[in-house]
Amino acid sequence: MLIFKVGDVFAKVVVLMLPKRWSDRIKHNSGEYSVFVLKTKTTKTKPRMTFIEGVFATILFDLALFGTSNPLINGVIRLFTSLQNAWDKPFSSKLEAVSQVKEFATRLSIQQEPWIWEKPIEDYTSLNDFFSRTYQPSTLPALGDAKVVAPACCTMTRYNNDSDLRSLLIKGCDYRIEDIGLPASDIESYRQNLVFVGYLSPTDYHRVHSPFSGKCVHCKMEGIHKKSASVKFFGGKFNIMNENKRLVIILESGDTRVALIVIGGIGVDSIVYNPGLLGQSIAKGQELSSFRAGGSAFAMFSTAPIALTADFEKASSDCRHVEVQVGESLAN
Repeated sequence: MLIFKVGDVFAKVVVLMLPKRWSDRIKHNSGEYSVFVLKTKTTKTKPRMTFIEGVFATILFDLALFGTSNPLINGVIRLFTSLQNAWDKPFSSKLEAVSQVKEFATRLSIQQEPWIWEKPIEDYTSLNDFFSRTYQPSTLPALGDAKVVAPACCTMTRYNNDSDLRSLLIKGCDYRIEDIGLPASDIESYRQNLVFVGYLSPTDYHRVHSPFSGKCVHCKMEGIHKKSASVKFFGGKFNIMNENKRLVIILESGDTRVALIVIGGIGVDSIVYNPGLLGQSIAKGQELSSFRAGGSAFAMFSTAPIALTADFEKASSDCRHVEVQVGESLAN
């Protein structure tokens, strides 16, 4: 797509004009990092983000050169969101659909052969329609046997408790678990137990499923009027857990509650979900929400101690990045 090609050229020019310490940071952020693939039990490298994403996300959100809350940065965030939402523009024909989707999938290394998505390529109506695609029923990843499973296809890290989350990940902002939107009566329990954090890249399947079977006792959107910052830098200066638009879903089974915080970023702050989930019995693996264009993240808390599966315990030790498929077993 022309906008990507123009953006790449512009990004390279910008980097040449920046101080070395900033350009080095951009190269780091757009470089590769090591992840452990839970399904295959192998290690691989994957890019943190594309080069053009690295330039703008580093300047705006990692280095926060324009601040974190002022008319300028809020205006930039609104502009980025408008550009992402423009991906809802309908294709003019089936030929354009095929061309645009193929180019988009190739650029982001999204699987095309064999075709595993629910609609023929020519039947997608816009880029956002393809971005929020789902699998064919026969190709949806298998649901694991553990009581707690991965809610999304993502790169996941786990922390021993909320204190570890704050000290190891969320260092540069005033994050507080009390300000997420969780019921106050359960805060201390959530604070003491394991926390899972997952990041969905633009390449990933962008639908979120239930990690746990139970009754939905809370389903509420928070931060509705906030200017959602990028989730690329979860541990940066922007307080996305308290400030970004986010969907808080709590599932209850017996004495245990599992809270899933679905966090929107630039262009994905219109999280799609069904408010009618509240009060319903939710099956493990049931679809809960989806995103439009952009990256996104989630955090998951529990009111009770949970035992990690042996595979995930080993894979995620020392805050290791683990690539998981939706529905893969995490804990009991």
